[in-house]
Amino acid sequence: MALEPFEKRSGDRRKFFRALLNHVVEPLAETMERPLEQFDQLVNPPPPPPPPTPWRPTLLRPPGAMPENDFITMCSRSAQCVNVCPVQAIKLYQSDDPQLSGTPYIDPELQACVLCNDVPCSTACPSGALTPTTADSVRIGLAEWAQELCLRTMGQECNTCIEKCPVGERAIGVHADSYIEVKSDGCTGCGVCQFHCPVYPKAIVVKPL
Repeated sequence: MALEPFEKRSGDRRKFFRALLNHVVEPLAETMERPLEQFDQLVNPPPPPPPPTPWRPTLLRPPGAMPENDFITMCSRSAQCVNVCPVQAIKLYQSDDPQLSGTPYIDPELQACVLCNDVPCSTACPSGALTPTTADSVRIGLAEWAQELCLRTMGQECNTCIEKCPVGERAIGVHADSYIEVKSDGCTGCGVCQFHCPVYPKAIVVKPL
């Protein structure tokens, strides 16, 4: 029987030992891979996730208020704006959050802003958290009408929010389909409509800008 050439036999042996080596090394590598990954995680742990942003209520601030982050930083909690409000619409917020506690706000369900001609709250502020403004320039929020809560949706001809609005038709009116239409260009966010709305929950609510 003729022998195979030496080169072929050598090549076959190389293939055999290469396959044998792979058969031994690959499982060994897989076995070591997980401990190495665990060691790497111990030595180089991933950065901790950022802390969750604490929930904060959205408050309706008095006329002339700076943007919220600036406002809560600049406000000195002097209560000067509270003291000069002729209708006591401005209250001091009570909270466990030190950044919010003692800051002035308006809750239209308790008492709406009446858009005083001289806007005394904005000029009484000693810290600049409120800046002087005029009644025509007040923009503290925007009223939102809830169709499902309104008496008009139930067939009653209620016009209370329209009749009480100190701005008038520039801010609110009746749409062609007889629904209430709030006009963002004219609404000041004073909350008079919310204060006088006869239903509860209120069918029209002011949301801070």
